[in-house]
Amino acid sequence: MNDSLMNNEDWFWSADLSVGVTQIDDDHKELFRLFHEAYQLSQQSEDNSLLYCLASDLVLYTESHFRREEAIMSASSYAFCEEHFLVHQQLVQQVKDQFLLVENNHHSALEFVIFLRDWFIEHIKHSDKQIAEYIVGYEDDIELALEKAGPLTIKETNHIYIVDDDEAYVNLMQAMIEMAGYSCTIYSSGSVFLESSVSDWDLVVLDLNMPEKDGIEVMRELTERQLTPSFVLISGFDERVLHSAKQFAESKQLNVVDTLTKPIEVDDFVDVVTRAYAACRLAFLQKEGRDSVSLNDAIDSNVIDKRNADISVEELRLGIKQQELIIYIQPQVHFSDGSLAGGEVLVRWQHPSRGLVFPDQFIPLAEEHQLMAELTEAVILQSIMAYRFLRQNGINTTLSINISAQNIDDLTLPEKLGGLLQTYDIKPEAFTLELTESAMLTDTSAALDIFNRLRMKGFSLSIDDFGTGDSSLKKLFQTPFSELKIDQHFVSRIEGDPDAISIVKVCTLLAKEFKMHTVAEGIETQQVWDKLKGLGCDIAQGYFIAKPMPVNDFVSWVLGRKN
Repeated sequence: MNDSLMNNEDWFWSADLSVGVTQIDDDHKELFRLFHEAYQLSQQSEDNSLLYCLASDLVLYTESHFRREEAIMSASSYAFCEEHFLVHQQLVQQVKDQFLLVENNHHSALEFVIFLRDWFIEHIKHSDKQIAEYIVGYEDDIELALEKAGPLTIKETNHIYIVDDDEAYVNLMQAMIEMAGYSCTIYSSGSVFLESSVSDWDLVVLDLNMPEKDGIEVMRELTERQLTPSFVLISGFDERVLHSAKQFAESKQLNVVDTLTKPIEVDDFVDVVTRAYAACRLAFLQKEGRDSVSLNDAIDSNVIDKRNADISVEELRLGIKQQELIIYIQPQVHFSDGSLAGGEVLVRWQHPSRGLVFPDQFIPLAEEHQLMAELTEAVILQSIMAYRFLRQNGINTTLSINISAQNIDDLTLPEKLGGLLQTYDIKPEAFTLELTESAMLTDTSAALDIFNRLRMKGFSLSIDDFGTGDSSLKKLFQTPFSELKIDQHFVSRIEGDPDAISIVKVCTLLAKEFKMHTVAEGIETQQVWDKLKGLGCDIAQGYFIAKPMPVNDFVSWVLGRKN
C-alpha cells in the first residue's frame, strides 16, 4: 500500500484507462479526481471525519456510475450484459462490506479509497474496454438511456477560477489544471470576474497586476460583498509584493493558500492547485456539517455547532455556578530531548443539553458581561484538581492557565490566587499564568502592580500570542514575564515564509536577552519542529506533539511515553 501512495500520478486518470466510450471515460475521470482528492485530504488534514465523508460519497458514486454504465450497455449491442452486471453487483457488495469495516474502525478511510481505486483500474482494463466495439450505431439510444439513468450522484461543490489578463499564461494555467483532472473558468478582466457567481467554497487563481481592476481591488470588493473564496496569488513583481498582498488578504479574513511568482513552474503550479482545491473541498465539507462527524472528531477539528449561537448570559452564569466547565490539557515538550515540559489548560463547557461547547462560543460572552473573574476562578479550581491528580499518578509538571485582561483589573488577584493554592497545599511554581500581549499592555501601571506581585509569590508569567500586539521594547522591558509564547500565526508559516522565519528568530533572540524561555505553539509537522529547534526555541506545543485532551487522557499519554 505504501508503494501505491508514493507515485502521485497513480491518483489521476490517464489515457491508457480510456475505454473508448466518452460518457464512461468522463465518469471515470470524475472518479479518479475524487480518488486524488481523498488522497490530498489524507495528506493535509488530521480530521478523519472529512475523509470519511468523501469515502461515503464514493460508495454512492460507484452505484450511480454502474447504473449509467449498465444503461449504456443495455442500449447497445453489448453481448455480455448479464456477466458484467453480476460483476457490478459483486463489487457494490464488496464496496459496502469494505466501508462497513471503515465505519467499525477496522480500516481507515484512505485504505478504502485505495481498495476502490485499485479495483477500478483492474476492472477498466479487463472488462470495460470490451464495451466500445458494441456501441456504434446506438448513440441516440445511449443518450436516451443515460437521460433516464440520471446524472452522477456527486455534484460539483467547488469551482476553480483563473483571473489573469495575460492570455499566454491563462492558456498555460488552464492546460495545467485540466492535466490535474479539474475544470476551470477563465477571466481576463477583474471587473468581469466580479460579475460571476463565485462562492465562499471556490478557488481563485488571481494575478495581482491587471489593468482596469487589479488583484487587490478584486479581493477588497469580494469582501465588501461578504464573499470569501480561497486564493492562489500570482504576480510578476518581487516576492515582497506577493507577501504584502497575502497579508492584506488575511487582514480581510480571506484565505490565501499559496503565492507564486511568474514565470510559473508547471510542477509547482499543479501541486499548489491540487492542494488548494482539496483545502476548498475540506472547507465545504466542514460547512456541510455531516451527521457522521463524531464528538471526538468535532473536538479535534474545532467544528462549531451553530446551535450554540443563542447561548444566553444567564445560561452561562448557571453553567459556571453548577460547575459545568471542564478542562482539557495540551502537552508541551522540550525541543532538546522531547521530554514533558508542561501542559496548557484549555476550558470547555460540558453543557447538559448542548453537549461540549468550545471556548470561542462562550468566552466572548463572559468578557462582554464581566464574568471572567468567576470563569477564571472555576478554571483554576479545575486546574488545581487536575494538578493533584497528575501528582497522584507520578507526573510532576507545570500547568499553564490563560488569564483575561479583565483579571488584571483586580489588584487583589495575587492574594486571591496565592490563598487558593495555599488552601490546597500547592506551591505557585506549579502554575504559569498566560496573558495575551495586547491585553497585558492595556493599563501598564495596574498590570505592573499585579504582575510583579504574582512573580514575587512564585507564579511564572507567560506572554501569549507574542508578535501580534502593538508592544514596544520598553514595555516588554518593564514586565517581569518569564516565558514568551511565539504566536502560531508565525509558526505555521515558517516553512515557506522567510519573513515568518525572521520574526521567530527575532522573538527567540529577544527572549534570551530578557532571560525568558520560548514556547512555539501551533506546530503541526516535523519540518516546522526541525526549523524551530534549529532557531533555538525551548518548548514545543501543537498537534504534531498532541491535541488537547481530557485530564485522564493526558495522564495516559504521559505515562505511555514513559513506557
